[in-house]
Amino acid sequence: MKRAWIPVFVLTALVLFPEVGHACAVCFDASDENRKAFLATTAFLSLLPLGMVGGAGLWVRKRSNEIDREMAEREVGEQE
Repeated sequence: MKRAWIPVFVLTALVLFPEVGHACAVCFDASDENRKAFLATTAFLSLLPLGMVGGAGLWVRKRSNEIDREMAEREVGEQE
């Protein structure tokens, strides 16, 4: 019961400011082509940071393995 004012507020806002319901022209566009482009862009921009973090992690792992190999080769060379 405490949140019963939320639907009343939303309906009042939509009646007083009808343009609020159509705030995003791309999201609610009737053109199927625009909607597909919007969804593709959203997916790309969502996956891009994940790919960058994953790529950086793989690079750090590869570089760490290279450094470990170099250190092992030095230790073998010093023992001889």
